[in-house]
Amino acid sequence: MVKSTISRRQFFTVGRQSNLNLEGFHPEWPNRRIARLHKKQFQDYWPKATAPFSDSAPEFPVHPINYTRTRDITWDMDTAIHLLNRTMTGATYEDIHTSLTLDMENSVQTLLEDLDPPEPPGNWVYENVPDWNSLTTQEADDIIASYYNQMNSFRIWWCERMMFNPMNITEMMTLFWHNYFASAYSKVFYPQAMYQQNHIFRTYCLGNFKDLLRRITFGPAMMIWLDINGSRKQAPNENFARELMELFTLGVDNYSQEDVVAASRAFTGYVTDGMQTNYDFNAMEGWGYWWTDWHDFDEKTFLGQTGSWTGDDIINIILDQDECAVQICRRIYKWFVYDHVHEPFLDEMADILRSNNYEIKPLMEFLLTSDHFFDPVFRAANIQNPNTLVLGSIRRLGMENQNYPNQFFRLMQYYLGMIMFEPPDVSGWLGYRSWINSNTLPMRKVALCSLITGESPFGNYGSYIDVRAIAQSLYDPDAAGLACEQVVQKLALLFFSTPLTESLEERMLSILLDGAEPYDWNINLPAWNAQWNRMKDLLQYMMRIPEFQLS
Repeated sequence: MVKSTISRRQFFTVGRQSNLNLEGFHPEWPNRRIARLHKKQFQDYWPKATAPFSDSAPEFPVHPINYTRTRDITWDMDTAIHLLNRTMTGATYEDIHTSLTLDMENSVQTLLEDLDPPEPPGNWVYENVPDWNSLTTQEADDIIASYYNQMNSFRIWWCERMMFNPMNITEMMTLFWHNYFASAYSKVFYPQAMYQQNHIFRTYCLGNFKDLLRRITFGPAMMIWLDINGSRKQAPNENFARELMELFTLGVDNYSQEDVVAASRAFTGYVTDGMQTNYDFNAMEGWGYWWTDWHDFDEKTFLGQTGSWTGDDIINIILDQDECAVQICRRIYKWFVYDHVHEPFLDEMADILRSNNYEIKPLMEFLLTSDHFFDPVFRAANIQNPNTLVLGSIRRLGMENQNYPNQFFRLMQYYLGMIMFEPPDVSGWLGYRSWINSNTLPMRKVALCSLITGESPFGNYGSYIDVRAIAQSLYDPDAAGLACEQVVQKLALLFFSTPLTESLEERMLSILLDGAEPYDWNINLPAWNAQWNRMKDLLQYMMRIPEFQLS
C-alpha cells in the first residue's frame, strides 16, 4: 500500500468544520443591505476551516478537604507558581521570586491592586456610526473593511495587554468576564461597541457585580447581541431575559417561562445605534420616544413580585435571590479552580459575595487565600486556554517585543479555537478538555514551536529568540547545581505545573547536552555556539509534551 502524505498547509485546511457561528448574524442590523455586505466580508476574512470543539469534561476526583481558611498553606515555590499561573498570563521567574518574597497574603493583594486603564487601541473607539443609507455600496464596503482592520488591531492590542501585564489579575479577570458575558463582533458589528464592553470588563472586573451587570446590560454590545435593541411592547424579545437568568445570574431551574415573559416585557423600549443608547445610567431609566412609545409600562409579575417593572427592577429582584450569588461563584470557581465544583466551598464563596453586597474583590481575596484553592489536587488539573498558553509562553521567553506578522494572533486564535471577540455562542467557551482534540493539540504544538523557529502557518517572522539570555537569567552562580541542571530545573518550574520527575529531568538534560559532559555546558559561550541550538531543541521538546499544556 502506498502511504499518502499531506503538506503542513493541507493539514490546516482538510476535513474540518468552522467554529464560527454564522447563524448569529442579524439579517437586518444595522440594516438589511449592510448586514449582507458584512456577512460576505466576514466569511472572506476567516479561513474556511478550523478545529471543532469537544463538548464534555469528565469529572475529576476532588479529595474531601477542609475548605475554610485555616492558613495551613506552606508558602513555597509550588504554591507561588500555582497562584500566579491561575491569575496572570505567563508568570516569569522574576514574578515567582517576587511572589515568594512578598508571601501569600501580600502576593494576593498585589494581584488584586487596581490598575490605571490603558490607552485605547485607536481613536476609532470614539467614532460615531455612519449614516449607512447615504452611502454607496462601495463606500459601505470600505467602512466595513476598516472595521475588520480595527478589530484586528484591537485583538493585537489585547494580546499585548496580556503579554506585558505586570503581576496583576486584571487581564485574566477581563478575559473571564468576556467569557461570562460572551458577545461576538460578527453580530454586534461595531468595533466601538466591542471596545466599550471590553473597557467595562477591565474597569469593573474587581468592582461590584451589580454595577458590572447594569453596565453590560445597557451597553450597546449586549443590547445588540441579545436583541434588547428594538424589543417593543407589541412584540417583546425573550433572548436577553432568558440568558440573563440562565447564564448570567440564576442558573437553570431557578425561574419559569412566565418569568422570562415578564422580564422580556420589562426590557422593552431600550435602543442603540451601535455607539449610543437611550439608557440614562444616573436616572436608571430609558428616555426618548422609543422609551415612551415602546416600553411596556403595565404591571408584570416576576419571581413572585408584581409591579410596573423596568429592566433595572428585574435586575434588582434577581440580585435579591440567593441563587444569583451561587451562579456567579460557580462560574468563577470553574475558571480559577477546576471544572467540577466542590459544592461546600461554593456555598462559602456565595456567602462571602452576598455579605459584601456583590463586591468581587473580597470574593477573589477569599478564594485566592483559601486552603481549598491551594490544595495540591488542583495543581496542573486544568488545561490552559489557547491565549494564556501562547501569550504566556511569549512572555516567559521574553519575546513580547518581537515584530509578529499582522495576522499572527488572529489566525493563532482561530486555529486553536479561541477567537477573542468571537465566542462560539452566548455560553462562551466550554474550556477544560474542549481545548484539546486531535486537531487542536498538534496545532498548539506548531504554534508554540513557531516561537522558537519563527515559522508558522500564521506567518513567518524569523528566529529571534535569545536562548542564551534566557539561560543566563535562570542561572545563579551561588546556588547548588551545575549551570545545565539549574537551567533545566528552572525551565520546568516556569513551564510545567507538575513537579519535575527524575526521568523527565534526565531526558531534558540529555537533549540539552546531546552527549556532552554536564560540566562542559558553559553559560557564557557566545550566541553562535551550537550549544544554544540544543537549548532550542530542548524548548521544542518541552512544548510538545503534555506537561506544557497544563495549569
